[in-house]
Parts: sequence; structure tokens; C-alpha cells
Amino acid sequence: MVAAFAAASMTQDMGLLSLIPPASDAVPNPVADTDDPLALGQAAYTAWAVLGLLIPAYAALILQGAGPVWLAFWSAAWVGYAVHLYVSAFWFFGGDFDWMQNTSRVSAFWPGMALLIWWPVDIALGLAGQRAAWVTMQRVALHIGAFVLFFGGSAVMGELTIVKALGAALAATVLICAATWWRGRHG
Repeated sequence: MVAAFAAASMTQDMGLLSLIPPASDAVPNPVADTDDPLALGQAAYTAWAVLGLLIPAYAALILQGAGPVWLAFWSAAWVGYAVHLYVSAFWFFGGDFDWMQNTSRVSAFWPGMALLIWWPVDIALGLAGQRAAWVTMQRVALHIGAFVLFFGGSAVMGELTIVKALGAALAATVLICAATWWRGRHG
């Protein structure tokens, strides 16, 4: 997170991120909705940091199971996600939840809020060493949901090529690790 905040500060005057939100069906010709490139950068870079932590979390879960490596990366990613949502909600959007729900800058407001609440429950189950079938099922569902949100927000809707590449790296990691796991079980 320190690196994300530093990067946002160092690049705020470079014009990397558009002050105009993406066009949508509701707003086909959007206008600038901010004059604060620092807050925009902090919101973006913290999300990208989470994406970077999710890649090893998914690899560890698929290849090693819900062990300590997965739990460490998964937990760190949630902390980053909480920071990202806080920065986005209160620094960029100024606490205006109506704006957050009605802008093309936020692709999945309510699923994102559900993820914020569900994720630490899964971390607690991991810390408690729970291995019941229902724990595994909820964990798989949660990881699929998180994957869809982060892949969609980066590879599909990402503004910069590097962000699209991070989303593609997440997808490639999941596919390669799943294929490796499958081959090891069905060799």
C-alpha cells in the first residue's frame, strides 16, 4: 500500500488516468467528474496492489490448498481491498455513496460491498483451520466472485495497458495453476 500511495503521488501530474469517467449507456458523453488526480490515482493504485496480491493467493490456493501461503496473501489482499474502498469512498468520492452507485467508474458497487464483508469471514475460517465441505464451497464461490470482479475491473474495464496486463496475468495464473492441478490429479 505504501508503494501504491507513493506511485499515485509521483504520477499525479503525468495524466496517466483520465479525469473523465468511461462512457456508459446512461452517460454516453461523460464530462470530467474530478479535478483531483491524486485521489484518483490513490484509488486506482490501491486496487492494482490488491490485484498483485491476488495472483499469488490464487496460485497458492489452487496448487497447495488453503494453507499458510494462501492465507497470508489472501489476508493481505483483503486489507488492501479495505484500504482501496476507504480511499475510493471517502477521498475520491467524498463519501457520496449515491455518486459511487451511479458512475461508470464503479462497475459493481453492491457486489464489491458484499465482497468486503464476506472476505474476512473466509479469512477467519482459514485462521481457524476449518476444513468442512461447506467452508470449501463458500471459499470456491468467494474466489470465483473476487476473480470476476477483479478480472472484469482490470482486463475488461482497465484504463491502462499495464492494468489490462495484470488482469490477464490473474486469468493466466488461474488457468495455468488449474491445468497443473488437474494434470497432477489425473496425470
